[in-house]
Amino acid sequence: MTNKNAAIGMDVERLFKNSIRRQRDVLDTLRAYFAIEGEFGTSFSTGSDAGKSDVILRFSDGRSLSANIKAFKAGFNQVTRSRIETFCRELGLDELVITFQEAAVRVAGKAGRFILSEDESRVLSVLGPLARKILQFSLVRQEGSELLVLYDRSTNTMLLYDMKQLLDNLDCKVSFSNRGIIRIGEYFTIQRKGGNGVHSQDIPKTSLDHPGNNLQVKMNIRKFVRYVAPIITYTP
Repeated sequence: MTNKNAAIGMDVERLFKNSIRRQRDVLDTLRAYFAIEGEFGTSFSTGSDAGKSDVILRFSDGRSLSANIKAFKAGFNQVTRSRIETFCRELGLDELVITFQEAAVRVAGKAGRFILSEDESRVLSVLGPLARKILQFSLVRQEGSELLVLYDRSTNTMLLYDMKQLLDNLDCKVSFSNRGIIRIGEYFTIQRKGGNGVHSQDIPKTSLDHPGNNLQVKMNIRKFVRYVAPIITYTP
């Protein structure tokens, strides 16, 4: 499944990179929106070493727009995942490492909620002040990407959003579902990654070495696009 998703992602990056060159109205809208005086020059993929930005749009005045691209068809889509220790270290959540590890193992063993009811207040006190930072990290890492591009595979539609405006206006209230999954606002969750781990059959599902016990931030993209207006949309 991971390989399939990666292939879809690469195909959509290529589709955006190639199709945006033919969208004069879209490019003119972007130039006006971001106050770019130069004419569109080219678009190119950044490659796997460039963090979260997938495609760069370059203009003749030296300006550029970087775009992070996500394809979606169903509701929830992964925006980032990593080992629990890595996630907590990068976001200043070291005091929650053990809590998250116990939570992942508990869900893997079908032994209860992700975050226990008695742990909710403590998790909330730590996550609450960092919720916006977590979403920014999940979507753009440390970069200043200007565009979030969401590709609706069901309708063959590219939706282009102002990344800074999106991050500035997101609801970052932390809450918990009935299954103990962490919610951030209306559109994001933090939870155990899950999955069968087809390439990790020799690792017990309750082992922290199993990739299914990574932490995952997911976005309800279908709901997001229903309520948040993009800068512009187009059919590639």
